Amino acid sequence: MCGALGAAAAMLSDVDEAGIADAIGIAASMGSGLLEANRTGGTVKRVHCGWAAHAAVTAAGMARHGITGPPTVLEGRFGFVQAFCGDQAHVDEIVTGLGTDWELPGIFFKPYPCNHFTHAGIDAARRLRARGVDPASIVSLELGAPTAVLRTIGEPREDKVHPKSGYHAAFSGPYTVPAAFLGGGGLGVFHEDFTDSAAADPERLALAAKVTCVPDSRCDEIFPHQFPAVLRARRAGQPAVGRGAGHEVPPQRHPRGLRGDGRSDHGADLRPGRPGRALGTDRLAALIPRPGAAVAVASGRFPVFSAAGSCRGRPAGWCPRCV
Repeated sequence: MCGALGAAAAMLSDVDEAGIADAIGIAASMGSGLLEANRTGGTVKRVHCGWAAHAAVTAAGMARHGITGPPTVLEGRFGFVQAFCGDQAHVDEIVTGLGTDWELPGIFFKPYPCNHFTHAGIDAARRLRARGVDPASIVSLELGAPTAVLRTIGEPREDKVHPKSGYHAAFSGPYTVPAAFLGGGGLGVFHEDFTDSAAADPERLALAAKVTCVPDSRCDEIFPHQFPAVLRARRAGQPAVGRGAGHEVPPQRHPRGLRGDGRSDHGADLRPGRPGRALGTDRLAALIPRPGAAVAVASGRFPVFSAAGSCRGRPAGWCPRCV
């Protein structure tokens, strides 16, 4: 929903305020998406981000050709905020910090093709793997996570331990931890780890059955500003799982791709505004549609916003947090 609106506005740097407002108004009639597939199956969620971009391109094109949108599309009686938030909406937040506070530096990137709440657990499992912990020697694994995310990645336990499909496996803490131990494509876990055959792999399922998801107070303290996790592994001959027992990876406060994280250990810089190291400036330049777009190539460094803007009072056009 929000992706369609934001992308539509971002594509219209060559039109006036009325054109941008029209594009947002048009995109609001196109932006939507349901999460029922997360619960009962179906792979349609993979289309959501692309569909938002499709809506944005369509809305921007319509605005350029004279189609108009309602001027009260956000705050109106039947507008975007009322339709999706109802009485829980804080309409004033729409314009709070407008022109001074920028959200792009805080974007969370997903280095793994699975639910974001599983990423910190994946990072922790990869650290144990790097320490030489043999999955075959593991008796039990305890995955601590924010209480609020357990219903997404840990419940119901039977379904998470035995995912019904590769798509279901992408929302399972008990599955993604073994995938990090036994997989290894992409940046550590990749698409081949979420096929139906991978989700039915006996070795992965045997390790998944040893994973217990529990609430962790340390993780609760920083959620939802971060999506942390703590992983404890007990091997044969070690005491029961607990702090100081077995192998514990401390809370992963900044999973790869989130605020506070640096670059990946595979050479791809995951920080916002720094795609050049992964793609190269020539490829990125080809992706920019026209002069004056919100992102431009300059000596291998990327301004987060056009030169007319500034980020929290810092030099116009550049955000020192990201370039």
